Amino acid sequence: NLGRLRQRTLVSAFLALIGACTAATTAPEFSLLYTPAARHHGPDRNPIIAIPGILGSKLRDPRTGELAWGAFEAGAADPSSPMGARQIALPIGARQALIDLRDDIVPSGVLDKVHIQLGIVALDIQAYAGILATLGAGGYRDQSLGLGGAVDYGNDHFTCFQFDYDWRRDNVENARRLRDFIDEKRSYVQAQYKSRYGIENADVRFDIAAHSMGALLT
Repeated sequence: NLGRLRQRTLVSAFLALIGACTAATTAPEFSLLYTPAARHHGPDRNPIIAIPGILGSKLRDPRTGELAWGAFEAGAADPSSPMGARQIALPIGARQALIDLRDDIVPSGVLDKVHIQLGIVALDIQAYAGILATLGAGGYRDQSLGLGGAVDYGNDHFTCFQFDYDWRRDNVENARRLRDFIDEKRSYVQAQYKSRYGIENADVRFDIAAHSMGALLT
């Protein structure tokens, strides 16, 4: 009957899911897939801006250099503790709008990796590092990774940019920051096109790879 058919269908779907989860998987060879694109740098290919979702940008205290959000190993600020929570929280005042609530914490790059300790088991979750690595295989040279020394891209830092933001703040405020960021990077890319290809005042447009909250503020 129909009830038994549904039951069998659900059991089959469950077994297929378990099989998929337990089967060994092989990561795709992005470097092979993107090899032709990676060899091409030119003004006919839009540079990319990568924007993470909520909680996806590191937050740093510039006075101490300590990460308030983005380091999850021993010795780092712990947001689950009272002291760590106070460090990451915006100060709240009576009858104050969100735009008026300020502290010294600043965004400090995209959250590339999360380290979690579960008892004696340590887990490393690559977070947005995988996205940036895939873009890198496609020839998009992330400026922050390259200039920070994480990856040797030579001088090709005009094709991919990270936009980090203080996710505690209003999306309208961060959208205005994104507009300023785009204007800044457009001028930078135009200067690169002029020196590399002799193009004056190129009509630079960006592709945006955004996740979750990053898409909303975009």
